[in-house]
Amino acid sequence: MRIPGGFEGVSAVGAHGFARPEMAAWVENALGRWGTLERAGRHDSAGEALEGRGTVWVVPAPAEGGRVAVRRYLRGGWVAGVLHDRYLRRGRSRAHMEARASDAARAKGIPTPRVEAGVLYPTGTLWYRADLVTAYVPDSVDLARFLFEREAPTPDCPPDEAHRAGALAEAGRLARRLAEAGIYHPDLNAKNFLVTAGPEGPAVQVLDLDRARVTARAISVAPMAARLTRSLRKFETIRGVALGERGWTAFRNATGGTS
Repeated sequence: MRIPGGFEGVSAVGAHGFARPEMAAWVENALGRWGTLERAGRHDSAGEALEGRGTVWVVPAPAEGGRVAVRRYLRGGWVAGVLHDRYLRRGRSRAHMEARASDAARAKGIPTPRVEAGVLYPTGTLWYRADLVTAYVPDSVDLARFLFEREAPTPDCPPDEAHRAGALAEAGRLARRLAEAGIYHPDLNAKNFLVTAGPEGPAVQVLDLDRARVTARAISVAPMAARLTRSLRKFETIRGVALGERGWTAFRNATGGTS
């Protein structure tokens, strides 16, 4: 197995992967006791479950006072009903690709949670399952929840028009920064941004870079902005909450496009 730069190899019976040097002992201990990191997170008495498409387990990290987020890779779309959490053993794994893309993005100033570890579990001769560990971002929600919840998504930020417009502007700016950095995110939807609210306004990070392409030159923001626009329009319809002209104008101005 290829080990991304900045990581070291870890292994246990039925599992192999990579971890930051300061995380390696924790990962191997968790694998030795529970078999998978997802199962270790589920059984951690000090952990917390965050529900979404799949459960994310927030557990104490080796660093004093720190926490990490542990999640199982899950398939999306129609294929989820067939393969669920299995991926074909061909080329680099999802965890490996996300670790590389995340470090490349962070090196270019793109805010995204740092990858701490990734572990693969071979399933038969063709498939694997995988877990990813990232730094935990406290007091945060995904952009869809931030924009479309009818009640306050976070204690510091009521769901009013000004805060929604601010979050849309930050998401649009982040999409443009990705393009300027030469990073193409093929699934830039409203669930793939993480919003942290504060007295100075929302801060936004990008998530799920496992299929991102990192290039040496700037690229057009248009495909990513269009994908995000479709996602936001879909949530408007599903949730019955309009983002309004102020919100869409803020988003258009940030990306430099139309919506």
